[in-house]
Amino acid sequence: MKNKNLIIITGQLAAGKTSYGKKISEELKIPFFSKDLIKEVLFDSFSDRNLEYEVKRKIGAISYAIFYYIIEQQMKVGMPIIAESNFVKESVPIIKNLLDKYNYNSITIRFEGDLHILHKRFLKREYSSERHMGLVSNGVFDDFKSFEKTTVKAKEFKINDNEILVDTTDFSKVDFDKIIKDLQKYMM
Repeated sequence: MKNKNLIIITGQLAAGKTSYGKKISEELKIPFFSKDLIKEVLFDSFSDRNLEYEVKRKIGAISYAIFYYIIEQQMKVGMPIIAESNFVKESVPIIKNLLDKYNYNSITIRFEGDLHILHKRFLKREYSSERHMGLVSNGVFDDFKSFEKTTVKAKEFKINDNEILVDTTDFSKVDFDKIIKDLQKYMM
C-alpha cells in the first residue's frame, strides 16, 4: 500500500464521521484531520463563549482554510491523510485540484442513515454537556426540515467512484472490519 492516498470521510450530520474517522486512523496508522476539530481549537481562542451562530459559521469558514492547508502540507511530502468534514459539492474543485496537483488517489467513505434517527441523535448530542460550544448550532437544526435540507447537501459531494457507503442508522450493525477491508481494496 502506497502513501499517496487521501481518505475522505463525509456524510450526514450525526452519522458518526468523526468517531469512525478516528478509529480508521488508529487502525491504519494514518493521520486524521477534522474540520470540526480545527474549529474547536479556533473557538477556544475566543474569550467570549456565547458567540452567535453566524460568528460560528465564520469560524467554520476559517477552519476550512486551515483544513485544506493541512491537507496540502501532507500531500506535499507524499503522506497519506484522512480528512473528515461535511463536504459539499463546492468542496469538489478544491479537492480535485489537490489530488491532481500531487498525484493522489482518493477514497470516500460516506456515512449515512435514516434521517429521523440521525436527527434524534443530533438533538441529543446538540444539547449534551459533552458537545463542544464551538459546534453547537444554537437551535438552527432543531427543526427536522432544516436538518434534512442541510444533510441532503452531503449527498451532492462526489469525487470519483472510489466510494464506500456506511449505514449508521444502528451503530451496532456497522461492520468496522468490512470498512477497513473495502478501504484497503481502493488504496494504491
